[in-house]
Amino acid sequence: RFPRIKDPEAVAALRELNADIFFICDYGQILSPEGIQAARLGGINLHGSILPKYRGSAPVQWTLLNGDAEAGATVIHITPEVDAGPMLSIVRTPVEENETADVLEARLAELGAPEVLQAIDALEIDPEHLAAAVVQDASLSCGAPKIRKHMAQIDWTLSAAEIRNRVRAFEPWPRTFTTWQKSEKKPPMRLILLPVPEILSMEVPEGTVPGTVLEVGDVLAVATGNGVLGIRQLQPAGKKPQSVFDFLCGNAIQPGDVLK
Repeated sequence: RFPRIKDPEAVAALRELNADIFFICDYGQILSPEGIQAARLGGINLHGSILPKYRGSAPVQWTLLNGDAEAGATVIHITPEVDAGPMLSIVRTPVEENETADVLEARLAELGAPEVLQAIDALEIDPEHLAAAVVQDASLSCGAPKIRKHMAQIDWTLSAAEIRNRVRAFEPWPRTFTTWQKSEKKPPMRLILLPVPEILSMEVPEGTVPGTVLEVGDVLAVATGNGVLGIRQLQPAGKKPQSVFDFLCGNAIQPGDVLK
């Protein structure tokens, strides 16, 4: 792998392959026009969204972050612009209620693989098949920028649904977390929320600060900006995953404590 696929030596190496077609999936660099032309039929890409929605490096995560009911994978002919090439095929699928990013991504790859093979076969039989590709409507495009580690800390002013979506989207990385401080004499403890918390109620007691623990037991009920989130499993930093009940046996979280 070249540090920069657009460098002349990288393009030369691509030409030496004498390839019929390039296939790219989840690749972090953009081919130059010269690189694309190094293959007789150019290149195709399998992208994890229903383009032109979610162009960028994290389409699956943004599908879940936004609570979309439908996901998909699109086979496109590669152009120098990110995820903007003409579309050869699209496969769609409902998003399952508790689906996490790793599970959805694997499912989309499985659904998209036959579409890739069909596209390659069609182009091999008749290169003019590309003329039938659908040009993307750029006015409908929206980005799916890279997920950053700092995004994983929960903002309890968000709604219960939004926080739940973050837990799904950030699994297995960067993993959504909150902090709880046992006492002023001890540093805050980082607690990773494991998939998938549930929405217990859309009603929050008036005047309750978001992040306030309302109930403890088998479920940790936490107030959000809109609704109550129920946490059943978590993972303290550096420790194994555990049920909330087991965690509470050694950690005295009380109603009224505020998670940050």
